[in-house]
Amino acid sequence: MRAIKILSILFLGAGLTFAEEPVATTNEVEVVDSLKATNDVEVAEAVEAMAVEKKDKATEAAEVAEVVRRVEEEKADEPQKEVDPWEAFAPPVDSEFDWLQLTSGEWLKGDFKVMYDFTLEFDSDEMDLQEFDFDDVKQLRTRAMKTVFVEGEGGPRDTSVLRGLLVIKDNQVRLLRSEHEVSIPRERVISIAGGKEHERDYWSGMASVGLNARGGNTETVDLTVQANLQRRTARTRFNADYLANYSTAQEIDTADNQRLSGFLDWFWTSRFYFKTLEAEYYRDPFSNIGGQYSISTGFGYDFIHTPRTEWTINAGVGYQDLRFESVQAGDPVSSDSPFFTTGTRFDYELTGDIDLLYDYSMRWLNEANGQYTHHMLGTISFDLIGDLDLDVSLIWDRIEKPTPIDDGVDITTPEQDDYQMIVSLAYDF
Repeated sequence: MRAIKILSILFLGAGLTFAEEPVATTNEVEVVDSLKATNDVEVAEAVEAMAVEKKDKATEAAEVAEVVRRVEEEKADEPQKEVDPWEAFAPPVDSEFDWLQLTSGEWLKGDFKVMYDFTLEFDSDEMDLQEFDFDDVKQLRTRAMKTVFVEGEGGPRDTSVLRGLLVIKDNQVRLLRSEHEVSIPRERVISIAGGKEHERDYWSGMASVGLNARGGNTETVDLTVQANLQRRTARTRFNADYLANYSTAQEIDTADNQRLSGFLDWFWTSRFYFKTLEAEYYRDPFSNIGGQYSISTGFGYDFIHTPRTEWTINAGVGYQDLRFESVQAGDPVSSDSPFFTTGTRFDYELTGDIDLLYDYSMRWLNEANGQYTHHMLGTISFDLIGDLDLDVSLIWDRIEKPTPIDDGVDITTPEQDDYQMIVSLAYDF
């Protein structure tokens, strides 16, 4: 129950971002140098008009229709040039689908989902959900307004969140409103949220299962379950992870642990973020952890953020409550401690079909809570068919000073280190 309460707090924190997209918080005057306004409108006025605002569906639909009408009139007035027919081809104006063109010249119609971490998600009726490197996208045209998180001339500290009908062509990103237009260099786009059409457009996830069973002279069962759930907008990132292991040998339990964790990040700049809330529940009776509950907050920074590589570090402070599985007579059955934590995450796309992930975190606590603990996850993921992957993971957990277990017969001290090697099938959704 305590785990549910802690995670409910975290989901509530994430829910605060569901109601509306955040408005631009940086000084618009600092942003205008990198933005270009048309229609003889002052730059600052255009930027202000593009700022995220709440509108009902009917009002926004009318504005979209007005933008489409204006764009078509502008095209009709443009002088015709002799060009390659294939280069000049473009789908007609469409109110039902978004259109995407790759650098190879291929066109797709469907639903634009999100562009985050230089990866663009596009859902096609025939090809289902597809992911493309942002560098491989030549053109994108949306049928509804989208929210774009951009970086200004001032660097990572100079950011703004804008909203409009989205048109991407080569190295320019255009946002169109009924009276204004803003053009942004592609390299200044940090992320693009799918808009306010459907809440489910913000979500993605993964689930994997690994099973090993043996009968006969030796009866063993090894089961591993992993799951990940994410909600991403132009300025926020919510992430929840679940990992469970269960093993038996000759009908005797040899492993039974669970870890449920989640966090909510809010980006102040394109690189620096505030980890507003992080919570975790962990249970491992074989390490004398009947239930471990923690909550923390902190800051993080993305050192590398490219289409193929992401490296981030974070640090923070928190509070941990630990309930032991068993203790010696007279010893307390629980202990709590403040802690300092630090961690890093490295994600690298080795090839188009192979991804590498390294995730490490460490906590400094009081002696009764183990003095300091480590958690490390390393994964190699191979793309198989469609959304199905083959994952090979190595997990390491360490408690510097584990608490002895009193089972009524013997007093034993758990090993400091636990290792797991997991091979599983994963499904992305």
